Amino acid sequence: MFISDFAIKRPLVTVVAMLTLVVAGLVALSKLQTDEFPDVQEPVLLVGILYPGASPEGVERELLDPVEEAIRGITGVDEVTGTAQDSYAQITIQFDFEKDLQEASTEVRDAISSIRNDLPTEIEEPVIRKFAVTDFPIVQLTVTSPRLTTSQLTRIADDLLTRELRSVSGVARVDVVGARNRELTINLRPDAMAALGVSAGEVVQAVAAQNIAAPVGRLNTTGSEQTIRLEGRLNGPEDFERIAVAVGNGGRPVYLSEIASVTSGSEEVRSLALFNGKEAVGVNILKTRESSTTAVSQAVQEKVASLQARLPAGTQVNVINDSGVRVDASVRNVQTALVEGALLTVLVVFLFLNSWRSTVITGVALPISVIASFVAVYAFGFTLNTMSLLGLSLAIGILIDDAIVVRENIVRHVEMGKDHLRAAHEGTAEIGLAVAATTFSIVAVFVPIAFLPGVGGQWFKPFALTIACSVLVSLFVSFSLDPMLSAYWPDPHVPEEKKSFITRGLDRFNAWFDRMANGYRGVIAWALDH
Repeated sequence: MFISDFAIKRPLVTVVAMLTLVVAGLVALSKLQTDEFPDVQEPVLLVGILYPGASPEGVERELLDPVEEAIRGITGVDEVTGTAQDSYAQITIQFDFEKDLQEASTEVRDAISSIRNDLPTEIEEPVIRKFAVTDFPIVQLTVTSPRLTTSQLTRIADDLLTRELRSVSGVARVDVVGARNRELTINLRPDAMAALGVSAGEVVQAVAAQNIAAPVGRLNTTGSEQTIRLEGRLNGPEDFERIAVAVGNGGRPVYLSEIASVTSGSEEVRSLALFNGKEAVGVNILKTRESSTTAVSQAVQEKVASLQARLPAGTQVNVINDSGVRVDASVRNVQTALVEGALLTVLVVFLFLNSWRSTVITGVALPISVIASFVAVYAFGFTLNTMSLLGLSLAIGILIDDAIVVRENIVRHVEMGKDHLRAAHEGTAEIGLAVAATTFSIVAVFVPIAFLPGVGGQWFKPFALTIACSVLVSLFVSFSLDPMLSAYWPDPHVPEEKKSFITRGLDRFNAWFDRMANGYRGVIAWALDH
């Protein structure tokens, strides 16, 4: 064979080629991101529409029904599900897998725009986004303190934690759960309003008009220009009480303090976070799609540890859920199974071959094939996840098969009296076609799995392609490195009495099997002749 003949004639080139595969695999391994599962992109779009002040029944009747009907007319839509809530509509659209989500997003927006005149004028602009696994937090924290209120903890989470955690590389979003934001409450007194002739609409308009901060123009002077900004933002209850909401009898202004009481407090509770049965403030950290879960989790943990010293006395940041720990444990378990399987495979090879040189020559194909496979994992854009490592774990026994067959046939030619160089040439050439056929049959089984349609294809693509690439590398190693080592690193002859009982037993079994096969061939030949 060309590969084995070239490898035997150029041993230095063969060694350099193997080292290149190993170095490239280690470099690719250092650049691989670690995650628990493959990056699966489901063909799902989420549409959120805000309808202020509407009841769930009104949202369903005036918003959901016409929007869903318009969306169902888009080609490629498989299922549309709508949920009506208080002042909000959530629509989940599932498309056929072949549908391009970017194109689908544009078509959904166009469909909503086409019926915009039939929808309520109060609705806000629809928000369309893709569904992704990264929509779920990878790290969940709680901020607790025996001395501070929930409102104070909210300010700590907003002003310190969220700002610092957003600066961590790989963090896409930081959400606060159970927050109690500051709120000013204006309690109107209907009897006073009636006496002074002030309506609720006038109060709302006055508060909105006088609680603003905006640029109002520019002041041009000699050689310079300055921006004029209206600073009318009100800070406390006293400022609001001094707002003139209307003009009363005799042209006297009516102030808000005359018709209402203004109190400072917290907004109404819309979400609640509990830690050990007590109120707390939760912080959810979401990562970007291309980032590693373990790397982002570790960076977040380090940032939280550095922020702990800046928190008020008694305030603690507790880690409730850390996906990085789970992902790291899951990947480590698969890696452990991979190493254990490799060691057991080499041990079995040693017991049956009864030669440490033959074990090394055949076993060296295992680490080279596994390490070189990481180049393919990196080239295909996969992550180091459970599925890709599972493919390597299942392929451990297959990776060494080709090397065992080639080595055993070379040893058989040596036992026939040939020198090691000639035995390496002829032994590899004799068995090469059968070994290649076996390997390519495995590749033919696994490669089509990578092209399965739907979500299943995305799940099993790393699994299938990792096995196929590792098997092809093992075939190349068995046709190059194994014949070269067999030719230049001969195994000394072992006398029959020094062979292990396993080897002697296998030799006797092979001899018995050959006799049985010859006998059956003789019976078949006699039957055909008669």
